[in-house]
Amino acid sequence: MGDIHLQYYYDLFREKWWVSSNTFKLNIDKISYFQKKKREKELDKLIDTVVNHIKSFPKSEVEKKQWKSKGDKFLRELMKKDKLFKLENFDEDLKERFFKSTENFIKASREFDKKLNLEDIGQAMRNVWIINILQAVMGEEVSLTKAIFGYSMLYPYTDNYLDDIYIGSSEKNKFNNRLQERLKGENISYNNNHEAQVYKLVENIEEVFPRREYPKVYESLLQINNGQIRSLEQQEEVTIPYDKDILGISILKGGSSVLVDGYLVRGEMTPEEIEFCMGYGFLLQLGDDLQDVKEDLKNNHITLMSQLAGKYCLDTISNKLINFTMDLVDNLQCKNKDNEVRLKELIKNNCIMLILFSIGLSKEYFSKEYVKTIEGYLPFTIDYLENLKPKITKKLQEIKDEQGISGERLMYILDEVVSLG
Repeated sequence: MGDIHLQYYYDLFREKWWVSSNTFKLNIDKISYFQKKKREKELDKLIDTVVNHIKSFPKSEVEKKQWKSKGDKFLRELMKKDKLFKLENFDEDLKERFFKSTENFIKASREFDKKLNLEDIGQAMRNVWIINILQAVMGEEVSLTKAIFGYSMLYPYTDNYLDDIYIGSSEKNKFNNRLQERLKGENISYNNNHEAQVYKLVENIEEVFPRREYPKVYESLLQINNGQIRSLEQQEEVTIPYDKDILGISILKGGSSVLVDGYLVRGEMTPEEIEFCMGYGFLLQLGDDLQDVKEDLKNNHITLMSQLAGKYCLDTISNKLINFTMDLVDNLQCKNKDNEVRLKELIKNNCIMLILFSIGLSKEYFSKEYVKTIEGYLPFTIDYLENLKPKITKKLQEIKDEQGISGERLMYILDEVVSLG
């Protein structure tokens, strides 16, 4: 698999997955019913505060700056007090760097493409946060670079295109093959505006990491593209377990995605850093597959989770994923010794909460006893989680109805937020 020797890590994580325990042994604090209801009230209050802040968007330039300053102060205070993902434990400088990276990314994404919706921006921003975490783990300064922006933005431009059920496999394969040539450094002319944007994002990476000096950056990019190509096999037809190597595809696609993240920190990695990035990406891929199990079943997209869902309870495979996650993070070696414990806790909480929330929102694929056990560790009740997205959607609709604000107007407000100050 090239100079990075991915075959070694590919085999390693296949073995680690099979030997991971499938017994439930989650080692985090339980949250009482009283604590859950208290947190639900706090989140409801937070949602109302954000909604009211959007409603109060002013017209004058002076008031806009004051409005943005108030919003920034509110978000910073929120990060300081965050208990769900343990951000409250980090020093002020590191929290500020995470905040500035997020702010800079939103601004850059809107400048790059004003047609992007909030969901697309959020999808790309999630990858920025992963790289920011890796920067902290590797002892580097947490910041947004042009290369990080370019690669993170490729997610909504490639993943969403390949997941679109209205685009045929032939077109998707042509797109992937042309992108592969571009990633190899070939001077490929674009066929349409979508390809033009994708190739521009690749240019952003090239400006920071010249090809001759950092060949592994581009080798890792080719690996994620190979993973994307292979993942199309998951869309072609409904398969039974062992008919296709779905586990191998998950390791390759998920592992190589965060492998690129790691190389974009400083262009090189140690074997230990490569191993962690591959494992981190793999577990995030399975977490996403668990989160998307309903949609994948609906669209006949085959993953480790959707192959089993509805036929067997997903209790055991979820235990396996939880234990794999805990083991990987516990064995992580941080260069940032001052924040090592806090960074491990941050990564672990992010990953475990992704898994637990996904279980709570797909409870029909688990045993009732298992769901009841899992709910004990969730920060909110499952009933609250199930109604959270509809509640936020309703609140946003109320803004539109009361203020006469369209979806475009909300994006305009976002543009104003990131362009001031």
